[in-house]
Amino acid sequence: MRHRHDSATWFLLGDAQLPHLPENDDDNSYAKYQSQLEDWDSDNSKIITWFANTLVSSINSLFTPFETAKEVWNYLPERHSSINGSNEYQLGLEFLHLHFEPSETITDVYSKMFNLWNHLAQFEPTWTFSTNAAAFYAYWDRSLLCHFLMALSPNYEHTRASLLHCHPLLTIGQAFSEIRFEETRKKTMAYHQHSQPVLAIPS
Repeated sequence: MRHRHDSATWFLLGDAQLPHLPENDDDNSYAKYQSQLEDWDSDNSKIITWFANTLVSSINSLFTPFETAKEVWNYLPERHSSINGSNEYQLGLEFLHLHFEPSETITDVYSKMFNLWNHLAQFEPTWTFSTNAAAFYAYWDRSLLCHFLMALSPNYEHTRASLLHCHPLLTIGQAFSEIRFEETRKKTMAYHQHSQPVLAIPS
């Protein structure tokens, strides 16, 4: 029996072929074919979904023409090897225009920003000296903090101003905790305001 952790490799190498329709018309053969087809389709879909969830929308939106995980796998290195410059530009553009959608939570925005940042990290230089790397990542953390604060809605203006006046500046992780706390506080206040009974005023 094939181990589950080998399943992805099996699909990406193209060894996982679609099951063939049985030559016999008996019910048992067809039921076995149906079961194999469902298993194949489930595994194939899971791998494509994993690719889609770990890549930015500008890339995973191009997966539509592909039906198998093998096709997606073959496409990715071709795209990255030929348009690294365009890819970096597109990622940077999405990162620059990151903003808070009305339906999103603070965690949604934070996760989206870090997804973009992790993809941009592939274009970073290799640092020879650890001191250079430390200085660069400290700069990156401040840059992330600024982008995160810029993405917030006007409802968080007071919190944003407060965080910008901290000395030294908080790390992006610390700022995220503070803003998430403020988000929870706002939701709690809104809930209590809506749940308060309306008193009837006698005429």
